[in-house]
Amino acid sequence: MLAFLPIIGPIIQGIVSIFTKAMDTKVEVLKTERGGDLGEAQVSAQIIHDTQDDIGLRLMRDLLCFPTVMWATLIGWDTIVAIRYPQWMFHVEKYPESVSYLPYAVVVFLLGNIGINMWKRK
Repeated sequence: MLAFLPIIGPIIQGIVSIFTKAMDTKVEVLKTERGGDLGEAQVSAQIIHDTQDDIGLRLMRDLLCFPTVMWATLIGWDTIVAIRYPQWMFHVEKYPESVSYLPYAVVVFLLGNIGINMWKRK
């Protein structure tokens, strides 16, 4: 009555083997993709490290970041605090359409810079 068991074992083993190979392939793909991401992060960190003492670049970066950071700060102030106290509101204007990407670019740059610095400290 249990004579079919030796036949089922290899079938189950074959199915498990196929599933395991598929998972191994996915793991290798993820390792490869993450290796590329790691390489890009290292190159970016190296660029930041190499240019950190360049006064002209630092001045230009600060001139670009400061207005955007102030704009975002005032928007946050108007949204969070000044709603309760309208006399404290700054009524900040929106960025023109031609440079509407600028606040997002600065935020991504600043957060990316923080992330790279944290990565280097690991």
